[in-house]
Amino acid sequence: MRKNVARVARAELDELAAAAVFLQVVRTKSFTIAARTLGKSTSSLSRTVAQLERHLGAQLLARTTRRLSLTEAGALYAGHAEALLAARRAAHDAVAGLSGGQVRGQLRVSMPVSVGERLLGPHLPGWRRRHPGLRFEIDLSDRNVPLVQGGFDLAIRLGRQTDSSLRAQLLGRVPVRLVASPAYLAARGHPARPLDLRDHDCLTVAQSAGPVEWPFYHRHTRTRSERLEVVGTVHTTSPMLAGQLATRGVGVLRVVEWVVREELARGALVEVLPDWSCHAAADGGVPVYVVFAQGASAEPPLKSRVFVELVKEVLAREVLPREVPREALPRPHTTARPSRARSGR
Repeated sequence: MRKNVARVARAELDELAAAAVFLQVVRTKSFTIAARTLGKSTSSLSRTVAQLERHLGAQLLARTTRRLSLTEAGALYAGHAEALLAARRAAHDAVAGLSGGQVRGQLRVSMPVSVGERLLGPHLPGWRRRHPGLRFEIDLSDRNVPLVQGGFDLAIRLGRQTDSSLRAQLLGRVPVRLVASPAYLAARGHPARPLDLRDHDCLTVAQSAGPVEWPFYHRHTRTRSERLEVVGTVHTTSPMLAGQLATRGVGVLRVVEWVVREELARGALVEVLPDWSCHAAADGGVPVYVVFAQGASAEPPLKSRVFVELVKEVLAREVLPREVPREALPRPHTTARPSRARSGR
């Protein structure tokens, strides 16, 4: 009886190890790169995946001379395998927490480029000193990468979250600023109200090209608002690039504050339309979420919770507004029809 239990335990451990190899191949889309990452030979990884396929009785990967892709069975198994490996990591973290709470292991995080480079990146050396047993693997992408399929523990995301199957935690809301360089404003003049931006060059940031709506809310009257449909003189998916262009006098930019915080501090950029806000007072800005790979009902592991607390410290100290209105304000009404800003054509 004991021999049978031991045999089953060994089989489970072998499958978890094989699943980890399979997922590394899936992430890198290459046996060669996965082997280099894991410090193993390409042939050993190929044998492991083949053994896993025989064990499951299904083909997981479609292999050609030029391409490696998941089969339907492979895509299904990848999601379950990630959940199994995440559960094992969570169990190890829980035990570590009982034995002194030291945070150990690898943490894979996905976040927007501007969050990593301008907000959190400068704090990583200090975090490493505080938690020397924690290894970071940080993916910077302005697109929402799949957490489970990508093997991530968590992600920092901006804007409203729609996937209710994942556990999401609101960290706060960050201000959005309308900025331009002093040189640009000296040459083109200061707009007095949002609709005056139709006569200015505007820089737009979004994941897809096309018109972008810029809402504005009067800071003093609160019930007055204007909305502008903007076709950018320059459109980009990168807030960092847009900030650089605004600093060089290319146009007016609407962007989250941390992207241009340093430029505002040294006067390379100044706020445009100071009597107007880019978001309603009740909103407080763009929501910042942490999204965990675990399901909505599962407790994130210790290393993930520690990382979230570190992010909260940075947000509270450097980004989040000092005061947030408690009252729920009525939704402002639009006083002007949407207009198209100058496109530069």
